[in-house]
Amino acid sequence: MKIVFVNPVGVIGGGERVLLTILSTLNTQPNIQLHLIVSTDGALIEQAQKLGIQVTLLKLPEELNQLGDSAFKGNNKAIAIFILLLRLVKMLPSIGKYLREFGRSLRELKPDLIHSNGIKTHVLTALVRVKGVPLIWHIHDFYSSRPLIAQVLKRLSDRATLGIAISQAVAQDAISLLPNLPIKVIYNAIDVNYFSPVPPVLHLPLRVGLVATFARWKGHDIFIKAIGNIVRSHPDLNVHFYIIGGAIYQTRGSQFSEQELKNQASDIGIADKIDFLGFQQDIAEIYRWLDIVVHASTQPEPFGLAIIEAMACGKPVIVSQAGGATELFTHNYDAIGVLPGEPIALAAAILDLLKKPEKRQIISANARLTAIERFSHEHLYQQILAVYK
Repeated sequence: MKIVFVNPVGVIGGGERVLLTILSTLNTQPNIQLHLIVSTDGALIEQAQKLGIQVTLLKLPEELNQLGDSAFKGNNKAIAIFILLLRLVKMLPSIGKYLREFGRSLRELKPDLIHSNGIKTHVLTALVRVKGVPLIWHIHDFYSSRPLIAQVLKRLSDRATLGIAISQAVAQDAISLLPNLPIKVIYNAIDVNYFSPVPPVLHLPLRVGLVATFARWKGHDIFIKAIGNIVRSHPDLNVHFYIIGGAIYQTRGSQFSEQELKNQASDIGIADKIDFLGFQQDIAEIYRWLDIVVHASTQPEPFGLAIIEAMACGKPVIVSQAGGATELFTHNYDAIGVLPGEPIALAAAILDLLKKPEKRQIISANARLTAIERFSHEHLYQQILAVYK
């Protein structure tokens, strides 16, 4: 069986880490051939090649790569559609050229199955439509939050064979928008041997970190406000804060810049309390290095890969409790849930864990057990292979 995966970016975010896990688990099978097509350059290519995966880079035209509806959220829908249509008309020649090249590459690979891993590649794979080849859309997002692209996907969904949703919450959203597309829920998984704990070490100051891309809904601003609350109320507390990650997507208006976040910290007088570490190649080492991991998304999370990664590393995680993230843990057993978008509640949860080392230890141990029992990559392998067959 030859499976061609298609991914819209070459940089590594949550969806790409899931993709790499799928590739590594399937690559052990002698009767399965894997190929990856990506639309931008980046570390994903190198990581896939290290696994022995053949990779083709088909670069999207820059203007097409930046196309998205994230920047239109909250605007008048009619104006948003008009702006988008104007941009599309200008891009028609480059879109047509890319689709021809993309379709030719797919047909030359002669796949038995195509697995699309992102919204832009869902559209591309549906438009080129390789006859007789099943097409799977891996659904990592709530499409209802992106009404313009949701309508495009709805019109094209009859060309896909199956959707894989990463949580029950994402599945329900997809079913409401794509009623004719069969949906199967397969939770994301991780390599629990790589994401593993080390013997606890007392760090002074204690380290609290948020690990996420700079997407505006990931709650970096909420985390910064929570830090401000902690510093004002407990100025002598021996703790330091970290933001790990950066901007990876090129869609206009969808992300914070690092300078923007630094300015927010400076404005409330806590710039010296936060370090920005950028992207880290060995993210498991970062989780082990932290004492508390914060997830602060302001919108319902489709899944929350960083949550289970940190849990597998035996770390207490504070989770913004909405969407698929609520399906991953039990409050006060293996993680702590807080209301999204509430810096005071987030600050209170951080302070509670900082002051209670025994609670941190208990939650850490339970978190590791949950990760092994529910999110091991072995579970993913069995489920996804069954879908392919």
